[in-house]
Amino acid sequence: MRSLKFLLRIWITLTSLVTFIAGWIMLAHSPKPVQAAQSTGNSTLPTLEPLPPLSAFNSSEDNQSQLFFDSAPQFRRGSSPFFRTGGS
Repeated sequence: MRSLKFLLRIWITLTSLVTFIAGWIMLAHSPKPVQAAQSTGNSTLPTLEPLPPLSAFNSSEDNQSQLFFDSAPQFRRGSSPFFRTGGS
C-alpha cells in the first residue's frame, strides 16, 4: 500500500509538470494578437471640455457636508452601537 501511494504521488507530480510545460509551450507559440490598422488620414480624437475649478464646488459642498454630519448618529465616548445578527 505504501509503494502504491508513493507511485501515485510520483505519477501526479510528473503529469502536473508535463501538462504545465506543454501549456507554457502552447502559449509561447500561439499567434500574436492583431494590431489595429493605423489609418493614414489625419484623424483627431474628440476632447472633453475642461472641468470647472474646485473653488466653484466649495460653497455648495460645505453645506452638504454640514447636513451629513448633523444627521449622523452620535455615540458617547467608550460606547459602541449594538449590532444584532440573525445568526445562531
